[in-house]
Amino acid sequence: MVKYNTSFLFTKKKFDSLKIETQHKWVIKWLSAIYQQLITNRINSESIFLFASDYDRVLEWMKIPVKEKPEGHEIRAWVEFVSDAIHFHRTKAGIYPKDHALLDNALINVLNNDLSKKKITTLDYHIAIDRFRSLFNVGAIFRSCDAAGFRSIILGNTPGHENSSVQKTSMGASSWVHSEKTDDLSSTLMDKKNNGYMIVGVETIETSENYTSFNWPQKAVIVLGNEEYGISKHVLRICDKFVHIPMFGKKNSLNVVNAASVIMFHIAQTLTEKYKA
Repeated sequence: MVKYNTSFLFTKKKFDSLKIETQHKWVIKWLSAIYQQLITNRINSESIFLFASDYDRVLEWMKIPVKEKPEGHEIRAWVEFVSDAIHFHRTKAGIYPKDHALLDNALINVLNNDLSKKKITTLDYHIAIDRFRSLFNVGAIFRSCDAAGFRSIILGNTPGHENSSVQKTSMGASSWVHSEKTDDLSSTLMDKKNNGYMIVGVETIETSENYTSFNWPQKAVIVLGNEEYGISKHVLRICDKFVHIPMFGKKNSLNVVNAASVIMFHIAQTLTEKYKA
């Protein structure tokens, strides 16, 4: 651990002289340095609270409401907080994660035309995505959700079909896959639970089960976490069960879209065989 050495560089007078977009960019740069210290365990609890005080002051300078911060000094909680703060300022500055190269719109038309030739199967399953940053990942989840026959997507603090990049990367699927937007994913998931849905988080925690040996129920919501830190702490508490994909190589994780596709297609195959007439 080291002492806090990443205090904000500007005085209020100097900061006020900058354009608002430039202010956000400098805050992003500062928060990114804090983030690196957090994930490499190079910041102690005293320094975390000094940073929090500095950030409150900067937000007041920018006339932005002070954000609710984690209690205590648990590193994971602060990683979530700083990551969300960086995304907030990126959004205000008009900076978004770059999408991958998109397929030609003509291919989307081909896919749309093919719908009438396919037998459509819809499972009583939903995908919930928690604070996704990449519009490419959001669009790809729409496409996988459709292909696996899942009923809908629940978008927790995540852009949806109204976003042109999501529309393109979903290859048109965002126009017919039902989606629900929510600013309080844990509350929305609790409503689903009260309606008989099992809430299953995809997360590598101690109680997590291998997805291939999990006893998949007839209806459930599968929860996918943020690309950086996984499922948010308040959403984790709502989950009934957890599953994971075993890793056999040097890397210990998959891209979130790849992981979602593996699990969704396994569920689709398992349930169509288990509950077929």
